[in-house]
Amino acid sequence: MTALACQQALDAAFRADPAVQATLGNPVRLLDAPIKLAAYPFAWWRRWETKPADAAEVRGEEHVATLEVVSRQSGVEVARAAVEALSNCATSMHPAVVGVRIILVLPLYCDVLRSTDGRSWLGIVRLKIVAEYI
Repeated sequence: MTALACQQALDAAFRADPAVQATLGNPVRLLDAPIKLAAYPFAWWRRWETKPADAAEVRGEEHVATLEVVSRQSGVEVARAAVEALSNCATSMHPAVVGVRIILVLPLYCDVLRSTDGRSWLGIVRLKIVAEYI
């Protein structure tokens, strides 16, 4: 399984979630990279790590993905709501990838902080994804 296939499966699950739509718009503003003209708030895939997680008789992979939420609304509430929606969606999702069974999608870390520009709030959602080939 490629990281891209896993990311696309998570994208689809996030885009279909009503709570994520309520915080990041409909269609959901979930990007591969930040762009200057994006509407706020939006989320983007900041980092994606992949390593083998083979068991005795099963080939597998472990992914650690980091989503960053960017909000320009005054106050921290919008960024917190987006982080909470993404985290809750990840906990309950069951993404489908052809030829792979995703065993676990677990939020490892969530945080909201003021950006260095003083105008934006940044949210971080780090996810652990464990998958095995079937």
